[in-house]
Amino acid sequence: MTSMKSVRFHGTGAPEVLVYEDVPRPHPAAGEALVRVEATGVNFADNVRRRGDPYPVPSPLPYTLGGECIGVVEAVGDPASAHLVGQRFFAFPGSGCYAEYIAAPVDRLFPVPEGLDPVRGVALFVQGLTAALILKSAARLQPGESVLVQAAAGGVGLLAVQLAKLYGAGLVVGAASTEEKRRLAAQHGADLTVDYTAPGWTDAIRSATQGRGVDIVMEMTGGDIARASWAVLAPFGRSVVYGVAGREPFILNTEVLPPTNASIGGFYLRPYLARRELIESLLREFGAFVREGKLRVHVGGVFALQDAASAHRSLEARSTTGKLVLVP
Repeated sequence: MTSMKSVRFHGTGAPEVLVYEDVPRPHPAAGEALVRVEATGVNFADNVRRRGDPYPVPSPLPYTLGGECIGVVEAVGDPASAHLVGQRFFAFPGSGCYAEYIAAPVDRLFPVPEGLDPVRGVALFVQGLTAALILKSAARLQPGESVLVQAAAGGVGLLAVQLAKLYGAGLVVGAASTEEKRRLAAQHGADLTVDYTAPGWTDAIRSATQGRGVDIVMEMTGGDIARASWAVLAPFGRSVVYGVAGREPFILNTEVLPPTNASIGGFYLRPYLARRELIESLLREFGAFVREGKLRVHVGGVFALQDAASAHRSLEARSTTGKLVLVP
């Protein structure tokens, strides 16, 4: 049996539970393609699953992380898909991409826009689609509206800052915890940056909006930061929750919503992938933005597959910016 290298965990815990080991190379079944992985994205969700924290999708042990990758199709499970062989795709099997090969459902393969190399391109799938779909679909951004982007120097954040401007936002506020991260957010187009770990951090937002607040909050932190962000929502404002990175629960008193017609919703990428026409359209849009120099992809670290634990430690230490990538 042909083997390959993979990174799995046999029990949840600290980054050290990630094991680089030999496993059987998968064989594509009907409706699947064997993809040789070129670059795999590292996401906060990977840390959540590795720690054993609650997650919407089960992580049966032993578990191979990695929701998305870019790679080349080397074989297919049925003749109807033979035309895919030799082509490069985004693959989103949902798990298993911390490996040299994956067997991915054909309907979870999406064309890679022309001119995108795998390392930069992989950032445009989970992070790019998350940013775009929150702004366009979940938050329904209108021209001239203001947007508060939490973790503005992260993988989603840096793309969200840029896409918000490209989609017509007026004021874009980038919130980040260090001067270096705030500078990076500003370099990518944030009109105002704030330190959301400092007391009174929303005062600058109220000042910049003449006391009105922001129309949209991209909420991924939770706890006191969520509370402060929701308090600075403008009338008819929308807060979209797509993560709770701080792991600090917060219960909202819904009585605060009616007086301002504010609303709070959630976002989870996976169900959107069934809307194939929409996803492919957004990926083509990203490719055009990159080629035209309108969208910059910031890769904050490239790690060898066997160093996946180091990537996880960096992510948990909040010392990273942009997208982290694993390469076999």
